[in-house]
Amino acid sequence: MIDAVFLVKKVVGELLGPLSIGLFITFVGLIALYIGRVRAAKQLLTLAFVWIALVSYGPVSDMLVKPLEQKFPALIETPVDVTYILVLGNGHKSNEKLPITAQVSSTALIRLSEGIRHYYRLPDAKLIVSGYSGLNDPNTHASMQKKVALSLGIDADDILMFDRAKDTVEEAMAMKSVVGTQPFILVTSATHMPRAYKIFTSLGLNPIAAPTDYHAVGESEWLHTPNGGSLKGSDKAFHEFYGLILEWVKAL
Repeated sequence: MIDAVFLVKKVVGELLGPLSIGLFITFVGLIALYIGRVRAAKQLLTLAFVWIALVSYGPVSDMLVKPLEQKFPALIETPVDVTYILVLGNGHKSNEKLPITAQVSSTALIRLSEGIRHYYRLPDAKLIVSGYSGLNDPNTHASMQKKVALSLGIDADDILMFDRAKDTVEEAMAMKSVVGTQPFILVTSATHMPRAYKIFTSLGLNPIAAPTDYHAVGESEWLHTPNGGSLKGSDKAFHEFYGLILEWVKAL
């Protein structure tokens, strides 16, 4: 059962995405146009066009993403004094007609790959995957990630699941019950790492940040036209900025 507060948070997060904001401005502009407010309509529709073009433009998207992605350095070398590797959940769509690697999101695959990379460098590692079933999926995200890990040669006895965790806070609470204050490797997207690390440390845990799934890599391409990939990066940044603001408000 999905609680109302969690559902509202998800819906509001979607409505405050950069594309949703642009479409809302467009909608208001069209209303102004149809009721004869031509000047206001022109201004609103121009604003919507400029807004969507900017958040879809690579250098602008990179400018939003880089402060988040550069907060923590990549974990190139695996620390030898840890046992647990936690890979935070993302998303999936169950479909038995597809291979398991096609049923989980690309972000989830990248995160899991980074977790497995560290797993194979440790002698007695335990890989933890997390995530609930979502709103209308028969399988939990944790179970889907476990299937991927098994297909890639991970021993079933070395995989733990947090299959009821709906968000980062619940993942942190579940992890605390397993490791206490023991250091562990925390794997998530580079944009999400600042917020995730803040949540985990606020609960007294000692994560070792292992960011992955980078969006802004290298120098910005100024000659590229607006595109969906850049819009996706802006959307990630907006989501994390809202999350950081929410954590700040909760701490007051």
